[in-house]
Amino acid sequence: MIFSVDEQNIQTRNAMEIASFPEKFSDEITVEINADAEDHCIIVLSNQVGRILRMMGVNVNQGINKIQMDNVRALESGIYQLSVKNTHSSILYTSIVTKF
Repeated sequence: MIFSVDEQNIQTRNAMEIASFPEKFSDEITVEINADAEDHCIIVLSNQVGRILRMMGVNVNQGINKIQMDNVRALESGIYQLSVKNTHSSILYTSIVTKF
């Protein structure tokens, strides 16, 4: 049996390690993305019913990238979902964070 590969349908997927801190925030949230290649990511902060409250697009470089989501001070105290996706995936990372 002979298999052929259609190179136009192959997508290169970049590996990323993602973390966010602090879990309980007041002024800002830091998202750390360790990427093996340059990429574009979208960071989304939404409430418990899925309404998007903050969204930011960032270009990440190869290596460690620290992104500050500092426009969160005005949010009410509560529980939020933080998610990160890139150009090759729907969601790469999701975390629950609490505003106090």
